[in-house]
Amino acid sequence: MAKYLIGLDSGTTGLRSKIYDLSGNVIAQGYREYDCVYYKPGWIDQDINMMVEAMYDSLAEVVAKGKKAGVDPNEIASIGLSTQRILHMYVDQDGNVMRNGMGISWQDSRCEAEAKWMSEFGDEYTQITGLPVGTAWGSGKVKWVLNNERETYERASKILTTQEYFLYKLGARDGWFQDWSNASYFGLLDVQTMEFSDPLLKRFGISKDKLPSLVGSGWQVGTIDKYASERTGLPVGMPVCTGGGDQQCAGIGAGVIREGLCEVTFGTSGVSLAALDTPKHDPNKKVSLSAAAFPEKAWESEGLQMAAASSYRWFRDTVGQVCKMIEPITQTSPYQILDRHAEKAPVGSNGVIFQPYLAGSNCPNYDGTARGAFLGLSFKSDFASLARSVLEGVTLEARSVLEAFYSFIDIDEIILSGGATNSKLWCQIQADVYNRPATMLREGECTVMGAAILGGVGAGVFKSVQEGVDTMVKRVSTYEPNPKTVPQYNELYDLFKTAYSSLAQGDFYQKLNNFTENN
Repeated sequence: MAKYLIGLDSGTTGLRSKIYDLSGNVIAQGYREYDCVYYKPGWIDQDINMMVEAMYDSLAEVVAKGKKAGVDPNEIASIGLSTQRILHMYVDQDGNVMRNGMGISWQDSRCEAEAKWMSEFGDEYTQITGLPVGTAWGSGKVKWVLNNERETYERASKILTTQEYFLYKLGARDGWFQDWSNASYFGLLDVQTMEFSDPLLKRFGISKDKLPSLVGSGWQVGTIDKYASERTGLPVGMPVCTGGGDQQCAGIGAGVIREGLCEVTFGTSGVSLAALDTPKHDPNKKVSLSAAAFPEKAWESEGLQMAAASSYRWFRDTVGQVCKMIEPITQTSPYQILDRHAEKAPVGSNGVIFQPYLAGSNCPNYDGTARGAFLGLSFKSDFASLARSVLEGVTLEARSVLEAFYSFIDIDEIILSGGATNSKLWCQIQADVYNRPATMLREGECTVMGAAILGGVGAGVFKSVQEGVDTMVKRVSTYEPNPKTVPQYNELYDLFKTAYSSLAQGDFYQKLNNFTENN
């Protein structure tokens, strides 16, 4: 009898797997880190084979821990996958990853020229895909490969995202299966029909034969094979199911499955996601319309930040590296130490504004040339000011995404998720900056939960996504906005927007990038 579900989430910097019971309680978890490869500003790859090894090792860890907690692997109903979107790879006829095993990251913005070309038919592109023109989407990156590494494209048997490759490595060997939510964010899907757009494929010069088969989320596409079983401890024959793109899975794991609900996730990227009852385009073309992670056709609207919690991680590893160095002595997380310092700074961080454009700006500016900055430094600026300004800067950028939603969607509840929910300070800053109550969930890592729910749907444990959400997703608390700080953050938000527009209009970012390229 099935008693448990496994959810797996492959993010940008690490892979997490969890065993849940059917009430949504976490029984065990495993985690492995991996890195991106940064060649030069805007050029970011990832080692796919390293990620596959992380998948096997993370699953082996969670199965071993599960056994210690009394979990019989044969009582695990299924595994569902949540994967970072857009990261894509070129595989040969034997399923080997080309380009020395490297995939092109979603954060990569080397296709700036291709994005400018796409803007020539931008209205058509957005109407078909639901995506504003930008450098993040896979379509522009494939066009870059066509223009600069054409031999890679010609030799490739398939162009895949992480989901399809991981499914294959777990045992789904009857084909390459891409769910609609991942396909939607790759940028070649007709968001109305949920089929690849023939007009766009023709424009981009991409053959449909090189693309995977399209399916819904929560579909069983294979079973654990012998090799995957030996590597992970999962039983041969256990159902392997499509989950979805990480953020669409997070929407499921947060219970954002009706219009009016909105989720804000701060992971490596930042994503604000609003459920839609019908497909609606943003009249201002700031946020996307894309496929939700459902077994049947469903939609959501989304705005993407290129660097969210990863900005805080960058700060930890550079300015705050001493917090990592003393961790073995203090037995305290570096992030907890950073938060303690940040709490000492006042609202507005003593006049320091952090621009979180470490990998460019996606929504709402769509400026791949934008770069991060600390503005307003003075002799009064201290470590606490800088730490708090990072939290505030990322949150102010998220507010700009929410403002885009408000123009065409009535939002009645904001739910927080992602690793940033471990910081009480950051959660309160979000409630204050958004000037909305912010709901917390029992399981803050909603991507993994959403993947597990979809695996449960695929294996027949749940009859629908709604049943899975009602059974496993639990709200636990709410952060209320502080009426004393809301006016201060409103003023800071205006300054934040002015800072970006002033630098962008003066071509500062472009000139800085040109300087970096040439020196």
